[in-house]
Amino acid sequence: IMPQPQTPGTSGNTAEDFEVVNYTGRIETGNIGKTCGAIAALKAKDYVIFENSNESDSYCNYTFKVATANVVEVKGIIEEMDPEELTENKYTIKNQVEDFTSETDILKKKAEVIDATLKNAITAYDEITALASRTQDAGALAKVIDSKIQTIERLTQERLLINEQLDRLGRGKAQQLDRLEYTYFTLNVYENKYFDG
Repeated sequence: IMPQPQTPGTSGNTAEDFEVVNYTGRIETGNIGKTCGAIAALKAKDYVIFENSNESDSYCNYTFKVATANVVEVKGIIEEMDPEELTENKYTIKNQVEDFTSETDILKKKAEVIDATLKNAITAYDEITALASRTQDAGALAKVIDSKIQTIERLTQERLLINEQLDRLGRGKAQQLDRLEYTYFTLNVYENKYFDG
């Protein structure tokens, strides 16, 4: 079952532009092989992408996504299986997308500041190094070089951490935006053989 994000509300009037839909269903069947086979056959369609499947002799469950343009067709196939339950869940991901965007903007600005600081630090250290060389002060020169190396390492490490965070945010935002293009289905099928007494 897909988690339902709890949002306190959205600003503006564009929340529905970020609306996503998912379905959860439960199917009881007397012929587990046939029903599970019919759902698994959806894999052959290029607009259906299976993300998880689990099959056994008495049950199967699947999580897959369907391109938005083909949801009605796939939903119809599932409804023909007479599910005990098929729940539609709609919600907006506007806040999540905006959060990813604002965090990314902040990190990009922070990266720009680090890059500028690193450039200025290298220039300043180069000037101090030149001065120490001209005065032939070996002790001062050694301290300047050591300080320069430490500063460069620290700023480079901060830049790498920001790049990692930007990559993570980029992947998270792409996953959320992908949900606008697809509708998720989670189906659980159980065998329930009926005996006529």
